[in-house]
This record gives sequence, C-alpha cells and structure tokens, in this order.
Amino acid sequence: MTPAEQKINHFLVDVFNDVLHLEEDSIAKGPYKNLSVSEMHVLEAVQNGERAETMSELAARLRVTASTLTVAVKTLEQKGFLLRLRDSADKRKVTVQLTGMAEGALACHAAFHKRLIEQVSARLTEQQMEALANMLSTLHTFFTAL
Repeated sequence: MTPAEQKINHFLVDVFNDVLHLEEDSIAKGPYKNLSVSEMHVLEAVQNGERAETMSELAARLRVTASTLTVAVKTLEQKGFLLRLRDSADKRKVTVQLTGMAEGALACHAAFHKRLIEQVSARLTEQQMEALANMLSTLHTFFTAL
C-alpha cells in the first residue's frame, strides 16, 4: 500500500470504531440501556423499510443470515421493541413491526446522529461540508458495489 492508501485505511478503520464507540456510549447513557448497537440497527432497518418485509427480505437487506436475524428479532421481541406477525394467507411468512417503545428508542438514536452531524458541521465551512458529502457518497457507492 502507498502511504496515502495506508492513511485512508487507518482513517476508515478509526472512524468506524470511533462512531461505533460513540453510539455505544450514547445508548448506554440513555433511557434504552438494554439495547445494543446491533439491535438499534435492526430497529432502524425495520423503520427504514418501504413496506412490511418478510424476515428473509429484512435479513438480505441487513446482509445477515436469516438465523442471525431470527435471534436478534426474538431478543428484541422479548425486550418489547418488536412484534412478529405471521401472514394470514401464508403462515410461513413472518414480518416484524416496531412497538411504541422502539419508536422512542429510534427517536433518541436519531437525536444522537443529529448532534453528531451538528458537531461536525460546526467545524466545517459550507463548501467543506459539500465536499465531504460528495466524497462520502463516492465511498458509499464504491462499498455497496463490492
């Protein structure tokens, strides 16, 4: 790797870990301490779905196995954040629905992300923010194509 490539690699790893730790700390200090970051991301995925998805569809979108999602959903259901609903026509199909408690947790998590972005944008000019957004969009396109 070139020196620039090494810097980019270290930066990506460090930023990922930094954000993950900030999310963990935010959840641990908030009213939804019993959620993990992974569980919060499952709730976000359910919230961001365009329609009620089957467990298989949700697992594919999250890029996890169906069994991994099943364990997470079962835990979130036991904690009161999700409801599993069986399709009346095809009992094999299961969708998940957020509860009111999940909506509250997601609102807190969205506020965390809003504060994080506000702190970044307070340190950058509008042009720097636009350049950063464009670069991150390019990175995202690259990573999703892999």
